Amino acid sequence: MFGSDSFWITLLLRWCVVGATTLVASLLIGSLLALIMHGGRAPQVIASSLGRAFHDLVFLSTRRIGAIALLTFKEAYRRKAFAVGIVFLGIFMFGGWFLGDSTELRSVAPYISIVINSMWFMLVPMALLISCWGLPADVKERSIHTVVTKPVRRSEIVLGRMAGYGAVITLILFTTAVVGYFWVVRQVPQRLSDQLIARVPVYGNLKFLTAQGAEAEKGINVGDPWDYRSYIEGQTKARAIWKFPKINKAELKSLGKLPLEQRFEAFRTYKGQIDLETRFTITFVNPDKDLRVPGGTFPTREFDVGGRDRVIEIPEQITYRDSYEADAEEKTANLFDDLIADDGSLTIEVGCVEPQQYIGVNVRDLFIRMPDKSFTMNYVKAIAGLWLLVMLLVFLGTASSCFVKGPVATLLVSSLIIMGYFLGGHIAEQQNQMMLMDDGKTVIDAGGPMESLYRLVTKETTLPDNIGSTIIKGTDRGAFMVLIAVYNLVPDLNWFNTGELVATGFDISLMGVILPCLIVVLGYLIPLVILGYFSLQLRELEHK
Repeated sequence: MFGSDSFWITLLLRWCVVGATTLVASLLIGSLLALIMHGGRAPQVIASSLGRAFHDLVFLSTRRIGAIALLTFKEAYRRKAFAVGIVFLGIFMFGGWFLGDSTELRSVAPYISIVINSMWFMLVPMALLISCWGLPADVKERSIHTVVTKPVRRSEIVLGRMAGYGAVITLILFTTAVVGYFWVVRQVPQRLSDQLIARVPVYGNLKFLTAQGAEAEKGINVGDPWDYRSYIEGQTKARAIWKFPKINKAELKSLGKLPLEQRFEAFRTYKGQIDLETRFTITFVNPDKDLRVPGGTFPTREFDVGGRDRVIEIPEQITYRDSYEADAEEKTANLFDDLIADDGSLTIEVGCVEPQQYIGVNVRDLFIRMPDKSFTMNYVKAIAGLWLLVMLLVFLGTASSCFVKGPVATLLVSSLIIMGYFLGGHIAEQQNQMMLMDDGKTVIDAGGPMESLYRLVTKETTLPDNIGSTIIKGTDRGAFMVLIAVYNLVPDLNWFNTGELVATGFDISLMGVILPCLIVVLGYLIPLVILGYFSLQLRELEHK
């Protein structure tokens, strides 16, 4: 998806639209304030301010920015900002206490999680404090006067502060990341060392067949409140069908096999023989040649957490029979030449063997496992994702501290963090409720806040067909549009959650994860510098 031209064009257009909208709104507000403060001189003041801003934001001095960054770094050092590293080392010294008996652990995830999560909970608050409180403290102590009275532009002050605070965070992050890596390598038991890998999965699309053989989007719900998986019933026509588009046939041919990894879950309606695992079948389907080739029967291995116990290796030449009769003719199918469709896709059907038992599947529970990559490089990419997150927070905190005091800036950026992690899911849920049909009625007639308030007061289940209902629905949709606008302005911080991938042993994609995070950070850097510049322009720092 991220390699397609349409994605990048859409992303750039969205950034331009949001940026242009924000710019126009800022110009309107600034023009109104200038008109109130300067009256007839407002156009001249606006033109002069914009001209000076263009010059200050475009013609920057790297030497002055570097000097301010070095000064900021020294101030952070004098304020004992690096002492937080001692806290991190203390966590490692006693980290084993939180893991319990290592002989009972079956996964390396706790070891990696304690490192990544400790760094997150240490660096995120630190990024907030030093970036949100640094500039207001300098203004209060009047130490900023030694800078603003020199021939230095406000834009260079903002960039220098961001660079200085970023250097402090980077140094601490690098040190703790190195210590954390060697702690993980030394603490992981030898029996679990094979889990320190970076699996490279190739995922497909999933659809289902019901027990009667009809197509369906989901399988059976067995009553599990966590609907992550759908279930297929054994000894029926129920199937989970994966379609892997655009298979890299050349790379698979170099392997000489098709490695599949499954994460299926068994659901038992009766205990039976508890030591026998629930089994499933794999069938390869090529609709272009009307060919169905059984790939074998395998146990779910539902109690295996890591390692290669869940990997199924399908050979290049598959020998099979069309029926289970003893005298049935044996046939041979080539995995790459016969089973991959003309469009480069591979279709795999999974069915449950045992009657009255169920197999739970999710779209990510079956994937093609390409050759593993280095755990070290995967750890480095996870640290890079965390670094980009704290850099974004430093930029946000520095820009906020240019127009509000430290406590308010901290509260503002903290609110952005909360919204960045949780607002996206809420927006998606609201979009599902606000989907419109051609007749203008909602598919899910849940209504918005005004409609809900009306129903609570009147005890009515539906709105009457009158002008008041139109106003209520219009108000709700307007509020939702405002929420969409806020969502477009708030960064989606879920992109930066790379720790879970490295903890579970999956490769962090540079194009699919790290590059979008980098684009988010750069996309916010430019408007934040502009915001910080104009905020400092409005503050008469020399006369404080």
